Amino acid sequence: MEANNGGFCIQFDCIPWSFESSRNDTLHNIDSNSILTDYDSPPPEFENTTERDVIAAIGTTARLHCRVRYLGDRAVSWIRKRDLHILTIGIMTYTNDQRFLARHLDNSDEWILKIVSVQTRDAGIYECQVSTEPKISQAYKLTVVTSRAQILANRELFIQSGSDINLTCIAPQAPGPYTHMLWYKDSELISDSTRGGIRVLSEQQMKTSNLVISRVIHADSGNYTCAADNSNSDSVFVHIINSEKHAAMQHELASRILVPRILLTVLTLFYFLERVIK
Repeated sequence: MEANNGGFCIQFDCIPWSFESSRNDTLHNIDSNSILTDYDSPPPEFENTTERDVIAAIGTTARLHCRVRYLGDRAVSWIRKRDLHILTIGIMTYTNDQRFLARHLDNSDEWILKIVSVQTRDAGIYECQVSTEPKISQAYKLTVVTSRAQILANRELFIQSGSDINLTCIAPQAPGPYTHMLWYKDSELISDSTRGGIRVLSEQQMKTSNLVISRVIHADSGNYTCAADNSNSDSVFVHIINSEKHAAMQHELASRILVPRILLTVLTLFYFLERVIK
């Protein structure tokens, strides 16, 4: 290899070199790296897999789910459209109404606006907004309804041990053509597989559900709750009693009824005697 003006020669083949060509090659490499970096970090975008029309009954909890991919160092905010009030930024709340909360799991694309004890005034449009330039946003509609599940029974029931519990629940005002209904005992979900002798029959289109527990025992005493989609729940308390206690309660009830009747008879007799004397 020997030197040559403007380059180097290797076995009579000369390779030209200049500062300008080296500079151009360097810039080309920088541009290529920039393109690669931009490709690896695309701009934020919304996932359109979440439900954007949300229905909640008065008094229940509503959750609006917003999913943003490639967020990077940008922030996600929830804004109430009717007054442009910023409710949350990231996981921080920026309203005095403590019913509004932001929820986010680390390393998750999901940002949730949680509204506790929904009121009629909460109905309307909410926006999930990302702090890009320009900003991007996605609208969510919250509809608030008045709906309550109803168990067709007294608030307190006394069931004799060995007999059956038979409860019927309806939710006629629940929104939508179909309503999913569940039963709970002391906050534990009841299903056909909970134990033998349990049958749950629900008609989603009719918005009714029937719970039957055969041959009840003392452990079946407790609070029974019927929960329906987009509705407030309803509960009754069931007491399981044995035959002797049942007889005693019936006797006590009869005594309570008998005493007022005797008292009424005595008062009536005194009334007539007083009139006779006068």
